[in-house]
Amino acid sequence: MTNFLFMLLVAFLLVVLYETEILTANDIAANQTMMFGILVVMELATIVVIPMALKLFSLKAIRRKLLAEKGDALLFWGTTRINMLCLPMLINTFMYYQTMSPAFGYMAIILVLCLFFVYPSIGRCIEETSEEGE
Repeated sequence: MTNFLFMLLVAFLLVVLYETEILTANDIAANQTMMFGILVVMELATIVVIPMALKLFSLKAIRRKLLAEKGDALLFWGTTRINMLCLPMLINTFMYYQTMSPAFGYMAIILVLCLFFVYPSIGRCIEETSEEGE
């Protein structure tokens, strides 16, 4: 839960710092080749991590570990799942403000919306470590 809130706080701070012009955009958008490369990589990363993060606990190997090790496995795999969504979200947020390219902004918004589906509530944690969820 702490990791989840920390990542959201960092993203919110990025937005506030750029919107208040405490941080300013760099001239990264001038290099069109580099910008295209970063955009393609982030689009692919976003397209890949969303379904992977949402289905992560349904994979048999991970499900077995969650049922066997309970809390330890849940901490590791839950943190992994949150980071799979939050790290690209932070990069997309940063790149949006550096380039003002709407594609980065849209990808960041999509990743934020996906976080609602992996919110680490107590009920969800109990459900994901019990055999009744199968």
